[in-house]
Amino acid sequence: MVDLTTERFSAWSRALRDSDQRAYTELFEATYSGLFRYACYITRNEQVAYDVLQDVYMKLWQIRGKLDPARSLKALLYMMVRNCALNAMRRSANQKEISLEAGVDFYPSPNQQDLQYEADQLNKQIRAWIMELPKRRREAFLLSRYEELSHVEVAEVMGVAPKTVNNHIVLALSHLRSRLHMYLREPVTL
Repeated sequence: MVDLTTERFSAWSRALRDSDQRAYTELFEATYSGLFRYACYITRNEQVAYDVLQDVYMKLWQIRGKLDPARSLKALLYMMVRNCALNAMRRSANQKEISLEAGVDFYPSPNQQDLQYEADQLNKQIRAWIMELPKRRREAFLLSRYEELSHVEVAEVMGVAPKTVNNHIVLALSHLRSRLHMYLREPVTL
């Protein structure tokens, strides 16, 4: 597995500027699954997410000469996915039919047999609680906690200040803690 440090992304930026196809392939393989999950989160449709990523990686190759290794390539990729996914949704005639339940399961449950049922129930609850969050707060939370972007990178992707991202995440965590506390206090019913 490729180490996804800031230095690694800077190295990929420099290599892409020199049209290094091996670096492009490495970057693709290292970032595809995270970007795909993010595109699915936005579009709620795997096929649209797949198309979005094709467009993003093609566009990245087209603009490779303009990449600045001093700027976050990771944040740029997430911003490109976000913009492309939102554009795809705007173009979609059946936007309102996209189900909140479609897409990728962002929160896989454990495989241990004795805990499977409880884990599945808690997993469903966590997803539901996250979906209760306001859209921008949910986006900041998922980018930070599930896609592992820094607050600065999330701010760049969302076009807001890092302090705003921090506020979104603090409020999201407070909401989730409150819901979990109530959930754990409820009696278990079978």
